[in-house]
Amino acid sequence: MDVKNLELLVASDEEGVVITIYQKNGDPYLAKDGTDSTMTVVGSESKKIKAAKRGMTKRMLKRRRVTLDEMEVERNQIEMAAAAVIDWHGWEKGDKTLECTSENVRYVLTIDHIREQVEQGRDAHADFSLASSAT
Repeated sequence: MDVKNLELLVASDEEGVVITIYQKNGDPYLAKDGTDSTMTVVGSESKKIKAAKRGMTKRMLKRRRVTLDEMEVERNQIEMAAAAVIDWHGWEKGDKTLECTSENVRYVLTIDHIREQVEQGRDAHADFSLASSAT
């Protein structure tokens, strides 16, 4: 195996893949312009995800605790999923478009079925490999 190919695969996680976000009933969420609401996510081996993991590890070590309570587990899940989102389309609050900020992303990702889709998108290594091979 040529390790150069492995480096290219890991690098592809930085590019981001656009995923459509679906409601529980299977229909896509829609933006006010009628297009699908999407999120662009980086892969699980991206620098952003690795930095988020290191940050969580540092916090746990600093507290000298390895066990987490339920709220900390949920907060960590949201933080890891939010670290993957680098852009989005079609997310509003009332009639105002929400900017893709860390705070807004974390707010939307408190909804379990949305967060789960982001996690799946982040962890879908084949999607990143295909995106990089298409260029």
